[in-house]
Amino acid sequence: MRAFLLLLAASLSPLSEAAAVELVAHKIAKELTGAELTSLATNGYKSTAGNLIVVWTVTYSGAQPIGSVNDSAGDMFTPLANNRGTWYGQWFYARNVKGESFNVVTVHPATTGRATMTYPGMVVMEFSGADKDSPILTEITGPQGMLSAWKSEPFDARAGSATLLGIVTANGGAFTAGSDFKIEESYLTPTSSKFSFAVLDRFFAAGQKSVTADVTWNGPLQATGTAIVVKPGSN
Repeated sequence: MRAFLLLLAASLSPLSEAAAVELVAHKIAKELTGAELTSLATNGYKSTAGNLIVVWTVTYSGAQPIGSVNDSAGDMFTPLANNRGTWYGQWFYARNVKGESFNVVTVHPATTGRATMTYPGMVVMEFSGADKDSPILTEITGPQGMLSAWKSEPFDARAGSATLLGIVTANGGAFTAGSDFKIEESYLTPTSSKFSFAVLDRFFAAGQKSVTADVTWNGPLQATGTAIVVKPGSN
């Protein structure tokens, strides 16, 4: 009887359940003057130890791409693929972060040639519940070029996972999220010839097969985008 009760307690314990990825903080920063910069930083925010920080970075491809990301907590950021259209767009992430009461995230240009960025921007997002060792399950490609909509290749989403779509356009245009995605953070310039960028997200309570991430905007715009799937960990 005692063995049965212990087995029942273990089966009901939340320690045996998979964690769900949850958004706990997000910040945005941009530079719209066209000045050549050697760094761009967000306002500080409270970062929690053990979480995942992901950063969607963009900069005009007439200058240098983003070369590195760091924060005041001293976390190590890993780059994913660098996508180039009229703008560069690239994801960076730091896993199992140290935590900081006023964490400032900063992007820096690559150091080849003239080490400056033009029209840089970034969205910083912190998540709880992500796998602490290998939090990025996959990176999903999609079209780059003169488009009025962006749609990823199909991918599978695990229960408890999150998918993030980063997009940048060479001109203004109001974004419309598709496929149950939400525009979580964005800078939109509907009448500007500069740029717009955004991160869209979707959280999966149950696993799904052959999902796509998509977004549309007003008129054909030169667009660069890519999506990532954040893998849940265990409690």
